[in-house]
Amino acid sequence: MSGIDANPIASSPPLVSVIIACKNSALYFERCLQSVRRQTYPNLEIVVVDNFSTDGTYEIAQKYADKVFQLGPERCTQFNHGFRQSAGELIYRIGPDYLLEPDVIQKCVEKIHAGYDAVAVHNRSVGESLWAQVRYVERESYRNDRSIVAVRFMKRSVFEAVGMFDESLIAGEDFDLHNRLVVAGYQWAHADAVENHLGEPKSILEVWHKFYYYGRTYGRYRAKHRGVAKKQFVFFRPTYRKIQRQLMASPKLFAAFYFYLAVKYLAGLAGMLRGAPRNFPVGPESR
Repeated sequence: MSGIDANPIASSPPLVSVIIACKNSALYFERCLQSVRRQTYPNLEIVVVDNFSTDGTYEIAQKYADKVFQLGPERCTQFNHGFRQSAGELIYRIGPDYLLEPDVIQKCVEKIHAGYDAVAVHNRSVGESLWAQVRYVERESYRNDRSIVAVRFMKRSVFEAVGMFDESLIAGEDFDLHNRLVVAGYQWAHADAVENHLGEPKSILEVWHKFYYYGRTYGRYRAKHRGVAKKQFVFFRPTYRKIQRQLMASPKLFAAFYFYLAVKYLAGLAGMLRGAPRNFPVGPESR
């Protein structure tokens, strides 16, 4: 599994397809797309698949993207469709609320040229709310960790070879893809780059709704990857040891962090007990 035989700073570098699945994402979407257009890497296309937004997201996409489509019902289906319509030798999945530092794609391509098949980029939470600060601390504990990570930049051939995204998943679809890539023997690495995540919860109620929704479909991911899921979804992850000193220095942040974790896991458990929606696609283990 060798790298692409071209220099990333050559006159004809490989095309990178930046693929974005979105729905009612107008609040941050323009800033996201502008950050993609400002990348130092010279050869990229933007492919957007919008889930029939009603807030102007589709119109924003038309201003900046090279290809724009409308399709539902969930991110996996949207991304797979965007992939089929893309032309890049390399692909990069981001969310509509990501603000990329200017050299993210350049650094990812350099990793591919160093011989890797896929690349993980650190996702940093940004926001003014207390819960955004909690998420910032939580995500920082995951930086350069290899147990709770999902690659989003990879060779086109690799994404095809592992079967693309499992469209029967909503929760854990990125981990599922990563797990299949690792099992298949592909090599991946972290890039020294940062994606800023702008769309963090502004209230604890938003935290509850988010993880309750994921919990309703998490059982499907757990059924596919029991061993890995057991290590990934525990109340106190080993990576939290990295941030204990920072938490202890701020009683307010310490209390908020563990309250957030309690709400997150209780919401997920409540969603699991409720079960998947009736119109949820049938997964392989249910057939």
